Amino acid sequence: MTVPVILNGKECGTLELRRDGAFTLFEARCGRQAELTRLWVFGGGRRGYLGVLQPEGDGLALRRRLSRAAMRSFPDKIEYAGDAPDAARPVRKEPAPEREAGGWILRPDGSLWRAEGAGGLLALPCALRREARGVRVAMINGKTYLLFRC
Repeated sequence: MTVPVILNGKECGTLELRRDGAFTLFEARCGRQAELTRLWVFGGGRRGYLGVLQPEGDGLALRRRLSRAAMRSFPDKIEYAGDAPDAARPVRKEPAPEREAGGWILRPDGSLWRAEGAGGLLALPCALRREARGVRVAMINGKTYLLFRC
């Protein structure tokens, strides 16, 4: 299987994947880059790190063999390789944060954030069975949160 290599937002080479016994062999080739380039593979909302492209001839290359165990942390279906998750495909953008009462901003993961001075407060939703010493707890809009100063 061959997928494109996209560096700095431009397609510049290919990554070939093939079985090599119990291993998967990755061979990438692309044109020269001005700086050190780390290569990742992307697919299905997941990514896996391959390594650093090395100078070879008039371009860059990378060869890597991964075991089945190492491949478990990689995407099931590799769509492209690149130097950043947004190198080729637009990554789903998070919705604009919603404002909560008291200046809190509701984040997509359900936590709240409020800027204070040089840092801020992070509030994580929680359900305590009993009171815990040394833990800052606050009721915000009828829900219980643990507070952390950042």
